[in-house]
Amino acid sequence: MSSSWSQRRKRKRPPVPVEVDIKIDRLGSGGDGISEHLGKPVYAPGLLPGEKALVRLTNNRGDGRIAETITRHSNSVDRITPACLHAEACGGCSVQHLSSSAYSEWKENLLTKALSSKGLVAERRHPIIQIEDGRRRLRFAVIGTSTGAVLGFNSKASRKIVGIEHCYVAIPELTDIAPQIRSLLSNLLETGETADVEVRNSVSGLDFLLVRTRELNYQERIEIASWMSDFDGARFAWLPVDNDIPEIIIERRPPSLDINGMSVTPPPGAFLQPTAAGEAFMAKFIAARLEGSSLVADLFSGWGAFALRLAGSMHVQAYEGSELMISSLNQAAAAAGLRGYVTGFTRDLERQPLLENELSQFDAIVLDPPRSGALKQSQLIAAGGPNRIVYLSCNPIALARDAQVLVNGGYQFREAQPVDQFRWTPHLEVACLFEREN
Repeated sequence: MSSSWSQRRKRKRPPVPVEVDIKIDRLGSGGDGISEHLGKPVYAPGLLPGEKALVRLTNNRGDGRIAETITRHSNSVDRITPACLHAEACGGCSVQHLSSSAYSEWKENLLTKALSSKGLVAERRHPIIQIEDGRRRLRFAVIGTSTGAVLGFNSKASRKIVGIEHCYVAIPELTDIAPQIRSLLSNLLETGETADVEVRNSVSGLDFLLVRTRELNYQERIEIASWMSDFDGARFAWLPVDNDIPEIIIERRPPSLDINGMSVTPPPGAFLQPTAAGEAFMAKFIAARLEGSSLVADLFSGWGAFALRLAGSMHVQAYEGSELMISSLNQAAAAAGLRGYVTGFTRDLERQPLLENELSQFDAIVLDPPRSGALKQSQLIAAGGPNRIVYLSCNPIALARDAQVLVNGGYQFREAQPVDQFRWTPHLEVACLFEREN
């Protein structure tokens, strides 16, 4: 019989820090400068190709090490002064120190490399669209301390929270409220306790979602309600870490969004495009490519950001795994008099994708999956889907995988339109059109 000691899993010791001189060879897909040491990759946040630096190798990342810059010996011609005061420490933006031209080239290459890995080239590749509007949603990381809460974003290559006073890429309404959120969380979090707070802007005020493991007690709920009243917030909800159904603590007004004159209120935590301008641009892309369609399927529709805009000029069946989001869509459609033009259905498309006999009724499909993509659904579309597909992706790698399935199924890769809604980050949206003959 083995002893309990032998059954215990031994913890891996962190590597011993080492100081070395490196030269950056290239800029990685995550925005880190990449070099090598003893034949293994070194990931150096904040450094650019051609730059030399003395760094400290710290934690492992894959088969390489993360580097902290001690002294930068040279500067790249593409290095600029970041616009944000927190850029060097905060991990929210990875390449604010990169010049505009080099940044655009790097971001375009994220898509080019992903597609070329599958042997794909779009017939028409549009130049990247840079969305200059500030983000309308932010997710703050928070930790309680003996002197109050620290609110901000995780630092580069670390879970340490960098406290911020202003976020350069967000609309003012979101960053102006940061001190008040910090004050509230100082009373809600115990020392060492962590949480996330998501803040969104809406037509009727700010919408908050607190993600915390420990359940809110009665006194904390009263404090939240009083805090919301003080600055006239719209809604505050709480989401346990191990749950996916939020609880609304107080809703003083529905935090509604305006969609072409229609009012829709997404449930707490529902996916929301980071910028209103980016959402509107992609909606126009979809509408132009689907002109003349009669019946369209909007797959992974969310609360209807695109389905509601299409309804009226065509009939839309929207499918989404969240019952709460479909309820928001159907309520908005009914209020706008579009009940006969758009209908939402609750369906987990990752587990239960639409089958060939279901797909055959549609003239076209809008496919807007999560970051993991839609491999199963793409395989079924390739086997028996309609002749026109608009695919919206937030992950070029998953897009390339699914696009290869569609192309192998007879579709032509007509267009690719990269859309940059997350300035100075590796995140990239892409709107694509696929078509095939009967």
